[in-house]
Amino acid sequence: MVLLPSLITLHHPADQALSAEDIFSSTLGSIFTDDLQNQHGTDPTTTIVYTPSNASVPPIELRTADVDGEDQRRKFAHYLWNAGVLVGEIVGGRQRPEKENEKSRKQEDDEKWKEGEWWLSVDEEKRWAVKGERVLELGAGVGLGGIMAAMAGADEIFITDYPATPILSTLEANVKKNIPTSLQSKISVHGHQWGDLSSPFATANAGRFTRIFAADCLWMPHEHTSLARSMLHFLSDEPSSRVYVVAGFHTGRAKMAPFFDVVEEVGLEIEDIFEMDAEGRRRAWAKEREGGREDVTGRKKWLVVARLKRKA
Repeated sequence: MVLLPSLITLHHPADQALSAEDIFSSTLGSIFTDDLQNQHGTDPTTTIVYTPSNASVPPIELRTADVDGEDQRRKFAHYLWNAGVLVGEIVGGRQRPEKENEKSRKQEDDEKWKEGEWWLSVDEEKRWAVKGERVLELGAGVGLGGIMAAMAGADEIFITDYPATPILSTLEANVKKNIPTSLQSKISVHGHQWGDLSSPFATANAGRFTRIFAADCLWMPHEHTSLARSMLHFLSDEPSSRVYVVAGFHTGRAKMAPFFDVVEEVGLEIEDIFEMDAEGRRRAWAKEREGGREDVTGRKKWLVVARLKRKA
């Protein structure tokens, strides 16, 4: 299994002379092998290239927003985080050899599953699939999850983030750059502030989506209730509808963990939750580790992965 940061390369403008800081930051993962690179993107002129492990999907080229002012900067939408890369991997699926006999293909897949894959079985991979679904991405940042959903065959994709012009215009540019013309009509970019359920966008799309993504959106405890309410508001009441939540622990487990209590309070429930590191290894979800003394280098390697649904 590949390491999540190894799927990312940064392309600087040809006429831009790299500073010592640029060179140093791009080699941190090689110098300090225990300190995993978990955020990607240095400035709006740098192109982030994500190369999916599914080789049937072409590389995705992304720019980050040139955010305006401290309020927009605090949203941290001007980076791609490992949680977003993992959503791209999970949604994108894995490449399969062409076979005429579908039963033989499934047997071959079952034989290859092992610890270190993003999914542990064919059935689990299907539970994360988006083909034919109506997808909403919340807190999209650079929009990788929504773009990969379009490439994976989703019927309709709405990419949303904080309603600020630099963030939304960058998302629109990333969509235009990466989505084939034949799929452009399926994907759109919209502003949405979590918890604002009375806006024209929110009222027009209540209960519309069968899949909702939220990647690295849990680092602000004061926003947990607003985020969970948006999830419930937009989630279709079809029994198979799900919310996918992936988030890194780099900002602290104590800040993130309360979100999974909040979702129960607003009307969602946890169908599945576990922790996965940047190489695909798994362990059980825990609200606290090492008595709350979990070191930051260890936290940066791990993410929480959860699938939510409406309460019965």
